[in-house]
Amino acid sequence: MKEKIRSILKKLNKGEITTNEALDQIKNVHENLKLPKRKASKIKIYITDEDKNIKLPAIPFWLLDLFISLGLGLGSIALKFVNDIDEETKSILESINSEDLRKIFNELKKYGPFDMVDIEDGDNTIVKISIL
Repeated sequence: MKEKIRSILKKLNKGEITTNEALDQIKNVHENLKLPKRKASKIKIYITDEDKNIKLPAIPFWLLDLFISLGLGLGSIALKFVNDIDEETKSILESINSEDLRKIFNELKKYGPFDMVDIEDGDNTIVKISIL
């Protein structure tokens, strides 16, 4: 189940499918499963390396949505008034759609707590992103 969702998210990241297609595919993966009764409400990021540990506190989705909306709003203003932004940054800011991000957050919340990313490297590097 987790691998299917990760492969769908990879396709979305590569631009092979749209956000709506990704959401439909994720819904089809979970169609026959009982969903957890408790919805997820936060995201937690934990990164550890040989030298450093970064443990961000669990961030509620509403706060994350607020920060993203604020950032995208400021980014669109910067696109209009700042002339020295490189083309790659401009294309990235223009391609991000806050409505798509909200849809993704809503789908993540529906499926309850799970580990979205859990990567361990041989050099004592661990990256873990959990939906709580």
